[in-house]
Amino acid sequence: MDNEVMPMQFTAQKLKKYALLGVIGGVLFMTGDCLIFCYEGLGASGVQPLWAQMPEWRFVLSAILGFIGMALMLPAGISVYRMIADSCGKACRMLATLYLIGVASTGYLHFSLGSLMPLTYRSVLSEGGTAELAANAAQRWSEFVTVPNIVLIGFLCIGYVLHFYVTVSGRSKLPRWLCLVGPVGAFALGILWKLIFAGTAAEGAYGACESLGEGLIFLTAYFYHKKGTVEK
Repeated sequence: MDNEVMPMQFTAQKLKKYALLGVIGGVLFMTGDCLIFCYEGLGASGVQPLWAQMPEWRFVLSAILGFIGMALMLPAGISVYRMIADSCGKACRMLATLYLIGVASTGYLHFSLGSLMPLTYRSVLSEGGTAELAANAAQRWSEFVTVPNIVLIGFLCIGYVLHFYVTVSGRSKLPRWLCLVGPVGAFALGILWKLIFAGTAAEGAYGACESLGEGLIFLTAYFYHKKGTVEK
């Protein structure tokens, strides 16, 4: 491995444990998404008047779960990095470093994309503001965070593309179907979920499948390091 990029050394045993922590982190992210989006009549995007009716603790707990999930994903990100570093050249290793930055931002992304607007909306209403003022304030936050969110999501997507590449190309020496154990498979699961639960409160969980996909990518890293391909 290129020590200039990642000087730290980890045993395969540690990297397997790190990977499993990331899977748990993904489940926490999905749970946090369900707290926000699994509510009958709630839309998938934009300002939602129903936020005023939802218990505030759902948004707060969702944010907390997101930051705990991020803490678990940080070491798991190193596990994925090592898989990519051992399977690809220097260019991929440099790109995988950007993925680590994306992983380190997942707590922030979860909060800004999920809890920030509802909490802002509710706060304005609680201070006596009108629904229109609350909606405008929430929307302004959305405008402020759009650009950094796009950049950080892009960093995360770099890792997903690399994961797909090392599995489909056979570089990881793992079954190629593992390319589906991650965002690709989670996207398909989300579509199926939406079709099955259309018109119910559970329909909102289809978007949470994306968060699950973020965690499932670490399963591939677990299987990779289980094969003992990392030097001890």
